Amino acid sequence: MKQKNPKFEKVLFQAAYEGLNVIGNSVPMAIFPHLEKSGSIGPGNVISDPKAFGDSLRKIFGFGSKIIEKQILEILYEKLQISRKLDNSFSFDEEIENVKKIFRSTEVQFPLTETVNV
Repeated sequence: MKQKNPKFEKVLFQAAYEGLNVIGNSVPMAIFPHLEKSGSIGPGNVISDPKAFGDSLRKIFGFGSKIIEKQILEILYEKLQISRKLDNSFSFDEEIENVKKIFRSTEVQFPLTETVNV
């Protein structure tokens, strides 16, 4: 059973929202209901299953999901003040797991500058 971390899940949701918002302001509002139905986004605007979230992005956007995933990860790194550069061979799921480990091990302190309500 995967360990839940509500703070991390909320920050990941915010990064995903902002990453999708780069494509267009209405994109998150159009995509999130689908992701909620698929179980990729849980109640309370959290992403508790990053693998399912990544899989859903790939189903929706195909090859274009790699650009979105990279944007989400870069925003996530910035929010958590993690210095990391991605090469083109990154795995979204592995990167999320790595960030989770860093988050748990260092008790990263971060300001949640804004709350996204969907």
